[in-house]
Parts: sequence; structure tokens; C-alpha cells
Amino acid sequence: MRNVNCYLISTNQDECGRCWPGTSINPGFQHLFWQEATNADVFSPSIEPLVDLFMAGFNTCLIITGETGAGKAHSFVGDSQSGLMQMIIENLFSKMSKDERFMYDSRTDNHKAVQIQACEIYNELVKDLLQVPGVSNDYLDVEDTATKGPYVRNLLKKNVGHASEGTNFLRQAWERRTRTPTDFGPSSIHSSIICYLELSVMTKESSIPNKSRLTVVVTPGIEKLSEDSNNIRLREGPNLSKSLVSLSQLVTALANQPFPDRFINYTESRLTYLLRDELGGNCKTRVLFCLKQKPDSTSLAAGLRFCTQLAQVKNFPILNDPFAQQLITQWRARVLHFQNQIGLAAGLSDTGKVHDIQDELRRIQTENLGLKDKNERLHQKLEDLQGKFGNLASSKTDLSTQLLMTEEEKLKVSKTLVEMQIENNKLKEEGEEAKYDLTNRILQLENALMEKEGELERFQRSEHSAKERLSELEKDRKDLADEYVALKSNYLALNKDHGIGVEKNQELCMELLNLVNAKAIILRRLERMNPNLDLEEDPDVEVARIKAVVKRLSSKPGEDIVGTDQDRETVHNDLFGDLGRHQRDMDKLRSQFDDDARTLDKQMKNLKKESREARNLGRERQKKISELNAQVITLRNDKQNLETVNNRLQHKLKDVNDEFRSRLVKYVEDIADYVDHGGHPDRKKDAANMKKYLDSMMQDLRKAHKVREEQLSSAAQNYKGRLDGALRKHEELLVAYRELRQQVEDKGFDELDLGPDEHHLNITDKDLTTAQQKEILRLKQELGNVTSELEALKIRGRMGDYKDDSKAHKSVSSDADNMKDLRRQLAEFTHNTQEELEQERAGLLSRNAVLEQEVTELQAYIDTHLARYKDEIMRLRQMLNMNDSGGFVSPGANNPHNHRKFIFYSN
Repeated sequence: MRNVNCYLISTNQDECGRCWPGTSINPGFQHLFWQEATNADVFSPSIEPLVDLFMAGFNTCLIITGETGAGKAHSFVGDSQSGLMQMIIENLFSKMSKDERFMYDSRTDNHKAVQIQACEIYNELVKDLLQVPGVSNDYLDVEDTATKGPYVRNLLKKNVGHASEGTNFLRQAWERRTRTPTDFGPSSIHSSIICYLELSVMTKESSIPNKSRLTVVVTPGIEKLSEDSNNIRLREGPNLSKSLVSLSQLVTALANQPFPDRFINYTESRLTYLLRDELGGNCKTRVLFCLKQKPDSTSLAAGLRFCTQLAQVKNFPILNDPFAQQLITQWRARVLHFQNQIGLAAGLSDTGKVHDIQDELRRIQTENLGLKDKNERLHQKLEDLQGKFGNLASSKTDLSTQLLMTEEEKLKVSKTLVEMQIENNKLKEEGEEAKYDLTNRILQLENALMEKEGELERFQRSEHSAKERLSELEKDRKDLADEYVALKSNYLALNKDHGIGVEKNQELCMELLNLVNAKAIILRRLERMNPNLDLEEDPDVEVARIKAVVKRLSSKPGEDIVGTDQDRETVHNDLFGDLGRHQRDMDKLRSQFDDDARTLDKQMKNLKKESREARNLGRERQKKISELNAQVITLRNDKQNLETVNNRLQHKLKDVNDEFRSRLVKYVEDIADYVDHGGHPDRKKDAANMKKYLDSMMQDLRKAHKVREEQLSSAAQNYKGRLDGALRKHEELLVAYRELRQQVEDKGFDELDLGPDEHHLNITDKDLTTAQQKEILRLKQELGNVTSELEALKIRGRMGDYKDDSKAHKSVSSDADNMKDLRRQLAEFTHNTQEELEQERAGLLSRNAVLEQEVTELQAYIDTHLARYKDEIMRLRQMLNMNDSGGFVSPGANNPHNHRKFIFYSN
């Protein structure tokens, strides 16, 4: 007893392990092959041992399974490289040519034979893939015999003499698969391929050859195992995926019952019936599971679960020698015999029931003949109704389809509009926030820029004044330098003249001294000569005086004329002391100005950079806002188009509903006429059916009216909501207008035109009256006037004479004609406006209830706010003063500083 071995071909190394990641499934794979592995790498460890067992006389099987697109076809037939089936054939003939047991020997009568068969199971139909197209297009049946077991009857066998011939047969079979497209994909993904290799070897031990069979099965894509089988059957039909579902159920049953005394039903599908020995029987089976690169989690879990159950299936492979073959044939014959006996015993026990059923069948056939005759008589009557009801059914079907499509489109449009409105609101909010932030940022930068410009202007003015003072000081310095040069030259000239004068003065002093000395000498001589002579002057004193004068004149003559060094220093300080101080102040101001200029340049660069960034950001935001505005405009246009289409569909639906109702009314009238003219059925059952049918038609008619009424009611509710929104916005605008008007009046602008008063802008009932209502009121008024005139003419006709009576009669007749014309016009108007009035009926009813509620709310609102309005009016009257001309004068109107200009913008 052996388990079925499972092998995995994976395209993702991260997804393989002993226990699958993310699941609790342990598939128990014997070997894992990665994406880089070739078919030769897969063949050596997993398929070649099956070939050895096949040559040894065991039945072997290879099942290739996996998801669609995982590489099952590549593994089976290959493309640029050989497939596993081709490798099996080549390896088989290669080993047979080298093994002495398979060498042909005429003395021992040793003989070998290899045969190949291939079939396809699609939609529970078996097709021979080795049959030449056009020879026979019939599908084959599956039978069970004692010698062969389950097999395909009339399935063509081809003798294979060498490997190339077998590969050729395999390629031809693969090309002859069913390739018709279906609603659920190509037919190849729903079909199963079964390929048989049978080996017969004659030995000298027995006259019966040893027979063994190698079966290769390619299953459909197993991704459907993740779905419910009932849903698959309802969606695809009962037979398209029956092979795969039955195979999964079979594997589950075999995995749950591993003991030999089990009973498993293999007859659920053609595939499971042909795999009776390969799964749970006399066969050595291996499974090759192909995995996609990025598998779906549910499909992957279903595939791994399928492989886990396959790994738990117990097979019982034995050597197919002549004794085993005869024993299996005997066992099959007994099973078939028991099955036939069970079927025969059941048939014998039910013989009495069969006779009763046959009598009942004869009676039913006789009654059926009578019913057919009656049916033929009624058929002629029903033909007329069928023609009428055929049109009704088609129109009703079209109407239902259009209704469904209209409702679906309406829901889609509503959903789209809601999403668009939400997205539009979000975009508006984001745009407003970004605009507000950018505006604040720009204002801050403009304020900072203005402050820096003011500082720059102040520094420039300071620099200008300092430069002016510096130029004045420089001019004063130059003037002083010129004066100094002039004084210096004058000083040198005076000093030279002074030197010359000093020299002359010294000479004169010497001469004067000489003269004084000479005079003194003469006086002394005179005194000596005449002692009695009284001299007025003492000669010594005179000489001393003269000497003192000479001495005084000859001591520091330059300094006495020019002045001392202290005097010069004082004059220098007086002249050039302020210049040095001004020069130091200028140097200090120049350094401070340079520092301030550098700081200002740095701040200006930063402000320019920030302004440039803000300008770029504003440009980007403006571009984004422009794009969003374009999108909003496009979406608004799409919304208008959708509303137009919706209105058109509603009108079309209304027309179809009207036609449907008119047809229903016509059908009811026809049936009523048919019954009134003696066509009433005699039998109560037919009368009840007719009444039931009429009740259903009336119910459909009421339903149509109800649907129309609901549609009009919903339209009225939408109109009421829009009207309430418009009124609410109008009230908000009036409140804002009143507050703005009050603010302007408080400012005292009498000469400014403030526009109309608030009560002139209120919406009255006359503004809400439709054109049809106005026309009806006008016609009713004219009808009342004509009626009153007619009554007055009748009264005057009875009170007057015959002449007056005749005149009145003529006027009455003319008035009667006018009345007829007026009534005809009213009839035409009623006929023309009947549909419009019907549309407005539900709206007016709902509007009446809404208006009553609004009247109640308005009455409560008036009662609540009337006192507040009175107080407001009194406060306004107290605030305003009347002048002699009757105009309103504000207390601050005479103040010229209070006059300002207000400009009002309205959107």
C-alpha cells in the first residue's frame, strides 16, 4: 500500500516550505523545483523512476495539475525544449534498447510491443486525439469490462516502433485538441488530456504477455476549486467543470477512507471513471503541481488543499504478471456479475408496479388526446389575445429594461454627483486655505518690504545730509586753507618788512643814542662851563630814558608784532577744532552707514528671495487653482449633460408609462367588450383565470399610476428643497443687506443712493405663481365676467318690451355663441394642458402641505420677532434726525473729516 507522491514546480522560492506561509496546510511535497529548473531537472528525480517501474511491469501514472497559466502544457509537451511526455517515450525506448530483457530473441519467442492512445474530455464528451480530422467526428463512450476495466470504447491505438514516431503521435494529438472560444475563456482551460502508453512483453515463462500501462493526465485549471460547486454549475452549466469538481470530490473521499474495505463512487464524471485504477487502485501514481509566479491566495489555498488530499490517497500497485492479470480479470467479472444481478432482482420485484404504471399511462394518453382537441378549439381564440399580449409583453419588457437602466444610471449619476460635490468642496476648502495663507504671507512680506524701504529712505536721507555737511566742511576747510596761505604770505612779507624796519630802527636808535650822548656831553660841558646855569632836563635822566626806549623796541620785535605761540594755538583751535570733531563724526557716521547698508542689503536679498519663493508658490497655487477650476467647469458641464440626459429619460419614461397605461386600459376594454358580447367562458375555472388575469392587469395599471405619482412626488420634494434653499439664501442676503444699509446710515452718508428698501426685495406669492396657474385664473375671471353679463341680459330681457326682448334675445344668442366658443377654447386648453396639470397635481398637493407648515412657522417667527423689529425701528428713528426739507441728517454730516467714499460690490 503506497501513498500518492506529490512534486511542486514553483516560480517563487519565497513561497515554498514545509508548511505554506499564511496557511495551516502542509502539502507534504516530496521535492520542490524552482523556476530555473528545466523539464530534464524535473524528469530525473521524479519521472524516471516511474519509467523503470513501468518497464518492470507495474501500472504507473503521472498527474500534471495546477492553476491556469502555471505551465502545465509546458511541462507536458514543452516548447523549445522537450516535454515530460517526450522524455518518457525517449527514455523508454533508450532503456528498452539497452536492457537484455527487451531484446528480441527468435529462439525464446521473446516479443515486445508499445502502443499509445490519447483522448480529451471536454464538457463530459470524450474525443479521440489520434483520429484524423474528418474521418469520424463522433464522440466516444466509456465502458467497463472484465479484461480491460474502465476504458474508452473505439479509442484508436497506434503502435510505436521508435521514439521519434511516438513523439510525432504526441505532437499530432496535442494539435487536435478542442480550441473553440467560450464565454468562460478558451476551451483548452476546461478540458482534460489523458495519454496512455501500454507495454506488452512476451516471456518464455508464460504464453500470456506481461502488460503494464503508463498514464499521463493533464487536469483543468484548479483555481475553480476555491469557489462553490453549485455556483460554478449555475454559472457555467452542469458539465463544463464537472470533471474537475468530481475529481476533487473523489480525492476527498479517498483521503478520508484510506483502508482497503472502502467503497468509493467513481461514476460522477468520465474523468473519475477512467482514473479508477490510477487513484486508489493498482497503480503507482505521482502528482506534479505547477505554481504561478504570483498566485491568488484563495486559489493557492485550494490547490494546496487538493495536493494535500492527493498525498493522503492510498494506492495498491502490484506486478502485472499473468497470474495477477487473471486474478484482476476474475475480480472484475464477479463485480460486473453482481451488479447485473442486483439490477435484475430490482426489476423482478417491480413487475407489478410496471403494469400499473402502464395502465395509468394509457389513461393519461387518452385524456391527453381529449385535451389536445380542446386545446385546438381554444387555440384560435387565444391567437388574437396572444397577438395583443405579445405587443404588451414586448413593450413591458422594454419598459422594464429601460426602467432598470434609468434607475441604474440615475443611481450612478447621483453617486457621481455626490462624489464630485464632495471632491469639489474639498478642493474649494484647500484652495481657500492656500489662498488665505498666501495672502497673509504676501501681506507680511509687503509690510516687511515697506518697513525696509522706509529704513532705506531714512538712511539715504541721513547719508544725503551727511554728504551735504561734509561738502560744506570741505568747502570751509578749503577757504581756511586759502586764508591760511594768504595770512602766511602776509606774515612773511610783514616779517621781512619788520626786519628791515628793525634794522632801520636800530640804526636810528644808535644815531639817537649818539645824539643824546652828544647832547649830554654838550650839556655837561655847558654845566661845567657855567655852573650857575639852571638846566631844565637832567642829561643822565634823558640818556637813561632813551636807552630804555631803545631797549624796549629792540627786545622780541617779531613776537610783539605777530603774536605769541599761545595766541596762534588759540586761533588754531578756534578755527580747526570743530573740523576735527566733524571729521570724527563723519567717520563714525560713514562706518555706521556702511554697516546699516550691508544689513539692509542682506535683508533686501532675503526679502527678494522670500518674495520670489512666494511668487513661485503663488504661481503654482494659481496654476493648480486654474486646473481645478477647469476641472470644476468640466464636471459642471458633465453634470448639466447628465441632468439633460436624465430629464430626457424621465420624459421618455413618462411617455412609455402613458403608452403602457393606455394599452392596459385598451386591453381591459377589449376584454370587457369580449365578455359583454357573449364571449364569457362557461367554466368557472376559466372565469376565475380571466378574473385573475384582469386583476393582475388592474394591479399593473395601479402600479404604473403609483410609480408615476411617486416620481412626481419625488420631483416635487426636490423642487421644494431647492425652493427652500433659494428662500433661505434670499433671507440671508436680505439680512446682510439690512446690516450693510444700517452701517452706511450710521456713517451719515445722506447723498449716497442706498438702493430700494428691504420690503421691496421680498418674494411674494405672485412671483411664485406659474404661467399655467396665471392662465387658469385669467380664464376663470373671464368666465365669471361673461356669466354675470349673461345673467344681467336675461333679467333685462324679461323686464323690457318685445323689441327690447328681441334685441336682448339677439344679444343673448350672440353671447351664447361666445359662450360656446369660450367653452370650446376651454376644452382645447384643458385638453392641451391636461398632461401639465397632471404633472403639477402631485406637486401642488405636496406644496400645499409644505406651505401650510411654512405658514405656521412664519406665524411663529412673526410673533417671536415682531417686538424685536419694533425696538429696532424705534432705535433707528432715535438715531436719525429730520432737517427742514424733510431729509435725514446724520450728526456728523457737517464734519468734513467724516466724509469717506464707499464702493459696494455685489456678486
